Amino acid sequence: MSTSNNNKFLWKLNTRLRISVLLIIILFLLAYQIFVTLNRYPDILENPKQWWSDTTWSDTTDTSSPPQKPIIPAPIPPSSEYNKLGDDVVLYNVSSLTKIQYDFPYSSLKKQFIETKAERKLREDRKESIKKGFLHAWNGYVNYGWGSDEILPITNTSRNNFNGWGATMVDALDTMWIMNLKAEFTNATNYLANVNFTNSRMEISVFETTIRYLGGLLSAYELSGKEILLIKAIELGEAMLVAFDTPSGLPYNDLNITRGSYKPIFRGVLSQVGTLQLEFMKLAELTGNSTFFYAVQKVTDVLDKASKEIPGLYPLYIDIEYGKFIGHQISFGAMGDSFYEYLIKQYVYVGGAIDQYRRMYEESIDSMHKYLVKEGQVKDRPDLLFLGEYTSGRIGSFISRMEHLSCFTPGMLAIGSKILHRPKDLEVAIRLAESCYWAYNSTTTGIGPESIYFLTKDAKAVSVWHNGDTLPDGLYRIDGSYLLRPETIESLFILYRITGNKKYQEKGWKIWQSIEKWCKTPIAYSGLRDVMDEKRLQNNNMESFFLAETLKYLYLLFSTPDVISLDNYVFNTEAHPFLRMTPK
Repeated sequence: MSTSNNNKFLWKLNTRLRISVLLIIILFLLAYQIFVTLNRYPDILENPKQWWSDTTWSDTTDTSSPPQKPIIPAPIPPSSEYNKLGDDVVLYNVSSLTKIQYDFPYSSLKKQFIETKAERKLREDRKESIKKGFLHAWNGYVNYGWGSDEILPITNTSRNNFNGWGATMVDALDTMWIMNLKAEFTNATNYLANVNFTNSRMEISVFETTIRYLGGLLSAYELSGKEILLIKAIELGEAMLVAFDTPSGLPYNDLNITRGSYKPIFRGVLSQVGTLQLEFMKLAELTGNSTFFYAVQKVTDVLDKASKEIPGLYPLYIDIEYGKFIGHQISFGAMGDSFYEYLIKQYVYVGGAIDQYRRMYEESIDSMHKYLVKEGQVKDRPDLLFLGEYTSGRIGSFISRMEHLSCFTPGMLAIGSKILHRPKDLEVAIRLAESCYWAYNSTTTGIGPESIYFLTKDAKAVSVWHNGDTLPDGLYRIDGSYLLRPETIESLFILYRITGNKKYQEKGWKIWQSIEKWCKTPIAYSGLRDVMDEKRLQNNNMESFFLAETLKYLYLLFSTPDVISLDNYVFNTEAHPFLRMTPK
């Protein structure tokens, strides 16, 4: 055969080989696409067992049953290091925990909350007042900030400080459902159906996006069964997973979802890295994709294993690259608060299946009692306890500052006292809550300041002035601003549900009257510049959490105790209720 004929034969052979390879590639891509599609739709492929294997989930809500079959993205198998979690307790070991709520009286036949006609009218009137307040704020948002993140309630304008996805709208969804504001809920849901949660206009806070947006979407989905809300939550959750792609597994603080980029800052904040667990665990439950769970469980493991100078007390900063704590500041207030809150809530959420959460929580609370809780010098109020801060290190020092943010602690302690049978914690919770309310009741406006600096029992008494007025007894300094914060009301709500004592309803009502008097504007509500100054008042700011938390907790305080029962739900730190896991 000539060389020319050989070349023609080889050319034909190579051409056929190329075509065969191309066909194989096309067939492989088609097979892969079919596999992905089958895994995304539960009607086609049965949902595989995941990290909650052999468990079922509570299928009752106080207002509506959850949906039957959510959309399920393709699961990613776990790595071997997550086959067992915590102290060698596998995740399917769910149990029924101790009842949290007080045994409120209900009729045996009608299952109706027992109260007199006068008691019912008073409770319903107060609940309706709070609902009207919510509608006043919501209508202001609709008219002056629809689609934006938050409104400015004095200048009647708006701002986009959370990527412009409509933070107030998402934060308010479950509140509207609980208040039976279905028309408002539907309008908001229809708008959100067209929001692209995979596009960043700016770098977003992973923490704020998780607790406000992801938490709000998931809670509203569970309550309403509106599948579009779960679809949007999946979009957002999948887009945010890249934040956990770090050497230690701790997430970056800020993320640009569109570019998948992050700020090159490797100093993480305790409350920001440690307050993502409930939301991603719930997303894993609802989708069947355990990847969401493994991402946040790795964070818990890193924080658990990191060296601490005082057992259970975690410094406020941590190196994201190496997973080691930075500095010595310890606080249950800003930058620390919700990390501790989530320890007990994670344990409650998984029905005690992961003992690691209980162990970490009890270590923290034992050290809190020892290092952070002090008696004060308020005359005629020896019952008051204050929660300060601490700087560890070679010479530890106590800082007698108590923030409004730390007033979530009484509610947290009360829940832990019931679940873990720690009666001392409930006693301390009651005394701390009294101090939080006392801070409200001691100001000119009847509204609590952002922080107080208190005199401990053994400190030298002083008389201090603030803007021309003498400070309340036992204090030597205050930060008088008020951001419409919910923490004190949150603890009053939880203590009412746990003790059944109506004094907590009275305290909450008095706070609401003060908010109505001093914070209401023609279109909504505003925070205050100084709660001690009647002339220098509103700050032109209404945080989205006012509708998500403050008004929701007030409304639930005057609802019947079966509405969003603490025995069925656990709240994320933005007051979005999630159904708890239950055993078969």
